[in-house]
Amino acid sequence: MNRNTKIIKGFTLIELLVVIAIIALLLSILLPSLNMAKDIAKRIGCSANLRSLAMATIFYTDDNDGLVPSSTNTWVDNGITRGGWVGQTSDTTSRTALDVHEQVYGNGTDEFTGLHKSQLWNYIENTGGWRCPTDPDKKQLRSYCMAGQWWGRHYVTATNSVWYDPGPEVYKKIVDIKVPAQRFLFVDAIGYNMDAYFALWYSQPMWWNIPQYNHAGGSVNGYADGHVDYYKLEKETVEMAENGNISGGYQMQPVSVPNSRDLKNYQRATWGKLGW
Repeated sequence: MNRNTKIIKGFTLIELLVVIAIIALLLSILLPSLNMAKDIAKRIGCSANLRSLAMATIFYTDDNDGLVPSSTNTWVDNGITRGGWVGQTSDTTSRTALDVHEQVYGNGTDEFTGLHKSQLWNYIENTGGWRCPTDPDKKQLRSYCMAGQWWGRHYVTATNSVWYDPGPEVYKKIVDIKVPAQRFLFVDAIGYNMDAYFALWYSQPMWWNIPQYNHAGGSVNGYADGHVDYYKLEKETVEMAENGNISGGYQMQPVSVPNSRDLKNYQRATWGKLGW
């Protein structure tokens, strides 16, 4: 044998197992951090979207005598029919599947037509800022809803048979709100919400629509003063949303939870007070 020949030793089995164990350990440490960073990035994106919607609404009020767009599809004010914050795509005489604001869950041009008819479209001329990045339904263009107190409907009966009973004030102008920083303008809602407004009971301790919880068990909301805030939901609220009875695929059946901190906070941020 040539004395200059070098013998190259490979890794022993034990050495290989040690290397694999170290790599596995590093991955177990780094992956949660990477997932957390990804979640934070999505939350920042959601916050930016809601901030843009809130500011677009404020700019709209500056151009329209202080009036906000309606959270419902249309509103008649002194004989003048005004459009909603998201435009509708067809007949306005009845609340049918084609009568809703935007039909963003449909097919073809309806998804875009509703957004283009939005009273806010001139301020946000893109289709990417109307939905939460965590929304699991990639087909829909909108997941955000306008809070129901803005020219919306009162939810005051458990049967849902009366829409306009005396109840909380329905505001037409942000300046009429005493503390805009405490009142919702936009809420990220879970599921298929074709009405485009966040419906919430006033006179009873009941949810109707449910806030999104995909931001580490919390939701991002936009307020009437233009700021955006993250709200951490209770475990019970998240479990209710995950296991709730979905009606028609787009909203929750009324769920009574009188001891829910989240429900009380959302009702106050929507209506300004509890009605029960």
